[in-house]
Amino acid sequence: MRKQIFTLIALFSTLSFADRIVIDTTMAAAENSEHMVYEDRGSFGPYVEFNNIKMKNVEYSYKVHGKKQDISIDNSYIYGASGSLPLTEWFDIYLMAGYQYIGISHKPRNEKDAYEDLAANTDEDDFFEATFDSTDLKGRHQVHTALFQLGFDFALPIVMNYNHQFMLKAYAFGGAVFGKTFFSDDTKFLSPVIYGYAYGAGLRMAWHGFFLSGGFRNNHEYFHTYFERKTTDKKEDDEFMLDFDTYFQPYVSLGITLF
Repeated sequence: MRKQIFTLIALFSTLSFADRIVIDTTMAAAENSEHMVYEDRGSFGPYVEFNNIKMKNVEYSYKVHGKKQDISIDNSYIYGASGSLPLTEWFDIYLMAGYQYIGISHKPRNEKDAYEDLAANTDEDDFFEATFDSTDLKGRHQVHTALFQLGFDFALPIVMNYNHQFMLKAYAFGGAVFGKTFFSDDTKFLSPVIYGYAYGAGLRMAWHGFFLSGGFRNNHEYFHTYFERKTTDKKEDDEFMLDFDTYFQPYVSLGITLF
C-alpha cells in the first residue's frame, strides 16, 4: 500500500512540473536566424575581361639591325578562370589565370633605307647565314600570352542575409600581373616574360552556392626581348620593348562557392 502511495505522489509531481520542461535546441542547425549573417566563402569560376589595347596608351621600341620600326596592335579579350579566398569579412585574396592573343604588325619607318641596309648586309653566296632578312623588316607577329594575376581586395559588405543565403559586397582590389608570351610566327625574337600590375573595383554577389562578380580593371603590362642571334655588336640594335596600359576594362566572373 505504501509503494502505491509513493507512486501516485511521484506521478502528480511530474504532471505539475510538465509545463516547465525546456528542450535545449541550441546545438541544432538553424535554418532561419535574425542574429546570424551570411559568411563570404571561397569561390571559383570562369572569367572574361573585355580588354582592348589602344595605341595611344602604348609605348614601344622596335628595331632591326638598328633601324626603327612602327607597329600596330590588335588583341582578343582575356579568357580564363578566377578564384577568391576570404580571410576576413573585409579582406580577400584572389587569383586569375587567363589567355590573350595579341597581333602585332610591324614595318620600317623608312622602308627605302631599311631595304638598302638589308641588301648591303646580304651575301648571296651566304644567304642562309644572313642574320636577318626581309621577313624581319615587314610582317606580323602572332603572340599568344598566358597571364596570371595575384592580389588582394578590400570589401565593404552591403547585404549579408543569412536567412536568404544572400550577400552583396563592393570591393576595390590591386595585384601583380605576370605571364609568358609565345611567338607562333617565324621570328628571331625570343619569347619574353610579361610583368605588370592591375587594380580596379567591382561588385560581388553570392546566393546559396553561386556567385557573380563584375567591375572595371586597369592593367599595366611590360616585356622586353631581343633577337636570339645579334645582327650587330649590340643586342639593343635588335630589340622589341612593349609597355602598355588599358583603362576601365569591364570584366565578369560567374561560378560556384567552394564551401
